[in-house]
Amino acid sequence: MDTKPWELSNQTLESILSDSGYTPGEFVNAMGSPSFMALLKSLNPLALIGLKAALKAKVCSHLPRLDRRFAKECGRGRFAKRCWEIRSVTFTYRSQAVDGRDIPLSGRVTFLANRAEGTPHQAKTISLHMHQAFFHEEWAPSKTLMFMPLKVLWDSVVIEPDLQKWGINYGIESDGGGSALHMARQLADCIVAALEIMQQHGVSLAPEGYTTNWGSSQGALPTLMFAKWYDTEAPQWFKEAIRLRATFSAEGAAHMPELMNFIYRHPEDIDVNFILLLAYFKAFTPAQLGGYQPEEFVPQWYHDTKFQVNGHELTFLEAVSHYYPQLTDPYFRKMKSFDQVYAPDMLTADGKVDTNSPKLRAWMACLQTYNNMEGWTPAHSVYMAHCPSDDMVPYEGAYNLYRTISNEGRNPLVHMLAAPSMRFMPHGGMRPHFIIAFVGLLIMALYENPEDMRRPYKSVQ
Repeated sequence: MDTKPWELSNQTLESILSDSGYTPGEFVNAMGSPSFMALLKSLNPLALIGLKAALKAKVCSHLPRLDRRFAKECGRGRFAKRCWEIRSVTFTYRSQAVDGRDIPLSGRVTFLANRAEGTPHQAKTISLHMHQAFFHEEWAPSKTLMFMPLKVLWDSVVIEPDLQKWGINYGIESDGGGSALHMARQLADCIVAALEIMQQHGVSLAPEGYTTNWGSSQGALPTLMFAKWYDTEAPQWFKEAIRLRATFSAEGAAHMPELMNFIYRHPEDIDVNFILLLAYFKAFTPAQLGGYQPEEFVPQWYHDTKFQVNGHELTFLEAVSHYYPQLTDPYFRKMKSFDQVYAPDMLTADGKVDTNSPKLRAWMACLQTYNNMEGWTPAHSVYMAHCPSDDMVPYEGAYNLYRTISNEGRNPLVHMLAAPSMRFMPHGGMRPHFIIAFVGLLIMALYENPEDMRRPYKSVQ
């Protein structure tokens, strides 16, 4: 399997999709997609009201400080009108797919800028964000402002890649979430493009500025992988450009083979775990999969059953890989045994996953290769957080990964945090993991630095 060091280009920007300026009030009103707000309202109408009120209060609390900061740069306009604004730019950039192809991807960068032409601004920090799994295509960063851009309130530039499958590639590319290594590369290429956009707008990172690195749920492991790449392989010019200081990863980081083995022991949860079981195969080549075609890992009917999705006829495997979770087919709700998921030669006689199957072992080897967190001694602060009541990514798996990264707790730069149990939080029938991950996203958006996360979470000895 090819995992040779990858050479980062110093120019990846391809095109600008949108370039919008917001007043603080307009910015907070633009937060959250219609489908997300509808989902939140269905879970708890009071939560939606509370969220909107909290967002407005958070923005207002930062305005006096920001007004003073920008008044020193460009003064105030007529009638004390603000001479600064929030700008959010969506764009396309060049990167690499999991299978090694060069592909265009999309992303968003959000920052504060002076409205006075020709007046530069030096941002305090840069905040990187690897997003969670989505329930709708419009949740992608290039489609909607989804809360992490709130970090601009600390005068931070927020950079968010859509990653493979989302944004401009929705329905075109297979889900790349099975390779944290490639997701990290796609983030790095996104950063290079965002830095060019900042320069076009007269925005730069202050000489004393630094970068923080954030991710949760499906984005948790890629966030750590980017931190590993930064410490071990990133070129010096890139390090000097962003100066990574700290990383925060929550509710999803675990050794991938270990996580899959956990899922294999719980067939009762196939209907919610099938994204991890099925959606990643198509992104890999046969060489990466130990010589097997992606289609060889699933039952024959996955190829024979056709779906019409967005005007395209797809096999079941293609539909899951390209369009989940837009699909609402009852197949998903009825999945309760592994013969509905994997090819017969990957199962034992009693229907359990056969971990000794050559095909299954090839898949595990692939996951280990492209999600390998070993061989890294973090040179900057790393905070990992996980909730003990998480029902999809077990706490034990996250803690085992912490032990690996921290050298059994010997590296003082690596910290393990635990979220309060959320078993009794109202969830409207949604799995606890999704509620925990969403709450974690809001917490990340509302605190400035990873070390601040020791306040809402608690340290684990």
